[in-house]
Amino acid sequence: MEHEAESSAPLPRKSTELYESLWASPSLFTFASVVVGVLADSDRGHEMAWWIYLAGWVPLLLMGIFSLAYGRKPAQPAAQIGLWVLVLFGVVQGVFNSNGWPL
Repeated sequence: MEHEAESSAPLPRKSTELYESLWASPSLFTFASVVVGVLADSDRGHEMAWWIYLAGWVPLLLMGIFSLAYGRKPAQPAAQIGLWVLVLFGVVQGVFNSNGWPL
């Protein structure tokens, strides 16, 4: 019975702040990919921008799996914002750096 009480206890404040911040982390990857894509003057640079963009999906997918496994939802709309930022900048990358698509 004690184990159930421990698992339902709320997370400490720092853990909650980290949890919420991780949902917004894809925006850092998209910003970096746009900067690299704009500054790159070769196909290799555009390919690097795509890899950085694709890496932005990793934290969002991991947080989604974590949330499903533990039944937690983000308190802020960071998950939806992170998803829309990735989709929007995926379109931007496709328009401006389609020649560097790595796959």
